Amino acid sequence: MRSYADAMATSWTRIHQELGAPPVPVTYEMIEQAAAEIEGERDDLDWKRDLPKKAEPGEWNEFAKDVAAMANARGGLLIYGVRNDRTITGIDPDAANTEHLYKWLRANTQPFVTGVDAYIRSSADGSKSVLVVDVPASAMAPHFVLGTSPREKQLHAFAVPFRYADHTGWLAEHEIDRAYRERFARQAEADRALARQLEQTREVVLTEGDPMVAWLIVVSRPARPVPPLVPAPTRDEARKVLRAALGTAADMLGDFRGPALMRDALAGAPKVGLRRWVEGNFLQPFQGAHPNSRLMLVELHHDGTVVYAVDVSRYVLQKNEVPKSPIHMPYVPVETRTVQIGVCEAVALAHESRFARRIDSGSDLTAVIVCDPAAHERPPILHYIGFAPLIENHSFLEVPSHARTPMKILPAGSELPGAASRVVLRDCAQSLSSGLLNQFGVESNVV
Repeated sequence: MRSYADAMATSWTRIHQELGAPPVPVTYEMIEQAAAEIEGERDDLDWKRDLPKKAEPGEWNEFAKDVAAMANARGGLLIYGVRNDRTITGIDPDAANTEHLYKWLRANTQPFVTGVDAYIRSSADGSKSVLVVDVPASAMAPHFVLGTSPREKQLHAFAVPFRYADHTGWLAEHEIDRAYRERFARQAEADRALARQLEQTREVVLTEGDPMVAWLIVVSRPARPVPPLVPAPTRDEARKVLRAALGTAADMLGDFRGPALMRDALAGAPKVGLRRWVEGNFLQPFQGAHPNSRLMLVELHHDGTVVYAVDVSRYVLQKNEVPKSPIHMPYVPVETRTVQIGVCEAVALAHESRFARRIDSGSDLTAVIVCDPAAHERPPILHYIGFAPLIENHSFLEVPSHARTPMKILPAGSELPGAASRVVLRDCAQSLSSGLLNQFGVESNVV
């Protein structure tokens, strides 16, 4: 699995915007051009001549204050080695100890500002270097910084710095109150946005897909969605995300047996949608027959949202092994192995999409299994009575005797941290699949 470290930098900064550059990592040449062309400073761009220093007794930690101030606003870049007149004087790269910076940040901010990236950029001939500190806008704002009073050096105090225009100031009490209310409102809106996307996808698959099957739906949304000004991903970029997700999912699954659902169902030719790229083999084409293979929908939204939906009944329906006990009672079959594989593919897709878009924040994921109960009613006496989990046993599919047949599956949630290793990805997939399958009274053993 690829390293996530190279993706931590913010994809779209003031420098990108001013220079008209694509969302790529900041280079020394970009900084040099920005210093020559951008007049003054901005709330999201601060030139610093000297490297950060450890705070002396009775002083605030200036580095922690500057980072927190940007995180409390809309994020930005701190660039060390450039004077206020934008002359690049450079810094000694050996003296730029990023580990010290992170320690100062952790010790002097509350809550800790996550997602900050610090790196050295040097000229082609190596004669000059600058330190770039990339600060994302924080969903956890307001961030306080800890300092000591100049008059009473034993008195520790918390305060909230804030970046505006080309200055750093301090929030008053009523402004801190407003910042907290804005944080809680952001969190509530994020939850609502995730729920809305889940419901919209449910409506699409149950309206346009096969109503006789159960659907696994997984929605992922970054904690900090991509800013609106960031260029939309191209078709080729979307195609690369799909391809990379297949490899990541296979790595996550390891020796777990089962098909690659996306490889079997998708053509690798995403089509344009409403601020998104759409891949699916169940949407009715203008020409040609309606597909009969595994039904699937994948959406890569421009704001970083990822939608993954797959039917989890197709295989057993094709084999005519629908469980009915007693025989006249209609259950909706749910292939547990397909659920496990689908969740892994969805997590891999969320990870690779975030990597491609260079999103440095964590992601919230929610998953659910749905069906259309009305499609299974058989009047006058037969009614939909729930989902039935099917476990593979010696190449046969059967419902375990200890299983439950719930009428409704509740959504299961998980969080994918910003820097996600293979272990973290597997843990996230395990959490989601367990949250779904445990409602049937069965366990999930993907990893």
